[in-house]
Amino acid sequence: MVGSQAQLDRARRAQVADRIAAKVADVLKADATFESGSVALSARIAGAAAAAIVDLPVGARRELSKRQGELASRIRGLVETFSDAPGGKIALEIPKAVESSGGEGLGKIVTAEEGERLLGELAVARKLEDWAGPIAGASELQRDFGIARSTLNRWQHAGEVIALLKGTRKHVYPIEQFIDGRPVKGIGTIGVLVSNQRVAWLWLSQPNPVLGGRRPIDLLKQDRVDEVVDAAQTYFAVQ
Repeated sequence: MVGSQAQLDRARRAQVADRIAAKVADVLKADATFESGSVALSARIAGAAAAAIVDLPVGARRELSKRQGELASRIRGLVETFSDAPGGKIALEIPKAVESSGGEGLGKIVTAEEGERLLGELAVARKLEDWAGPIAGASELQRDFGIARSTLNRWQHAGEVIALLKGTRKHVYPIEQFIDGRPVKGIGTIGVLVSNQRVAWLWLSQPNPVLGGRRPIDLLKQDRVDEVVDAAQTYFAVQ
């Protein structure tokens, strides 16, 4: 029984590694820095690393996050050990010393009023429709798509639909999240990872480099939920 479970765990990690490697390869193919051979190898290494981390407890992941410099150094050391050369190591060109920098500092300190004025000059007012795409209220969804208001409320309270606040009280709903008169599968899972509805929809509706430049909402419509959830965890899950 224990052996069977171990085999299942190994198979699942292998699937994770293959899935991540495919995604990484898609991204690196568009990067001129990587030659064709290095794309495949880099993708396999990334997949193996993801598979090693996926089952770690939260405490271990946090510890790794705190020691990323050491982790990168150990990975370089591991790569150096693989070589057919007489010395048995691959020589990586790693700087022996890093030039220290004090940064630019805080800059001029201004009053709160001046800060608000400067932010006002930088901020650009945008209508909700300009970044969220086509939206509709409960009445429009009932009229045009046959979605009952009570059903919409139930979805909203269950976190299965993205609802954006327009004005002070009215909620509107991005139309792209619906297919066949209901929210696409996976919206609720994304909502658990991203509590802010605006951030969730902005992430879903924009091209994503982790997903090969495709929009997460488009992949959800193709029932590729696992890919989108994996990418969302990369962005939003607690490390």
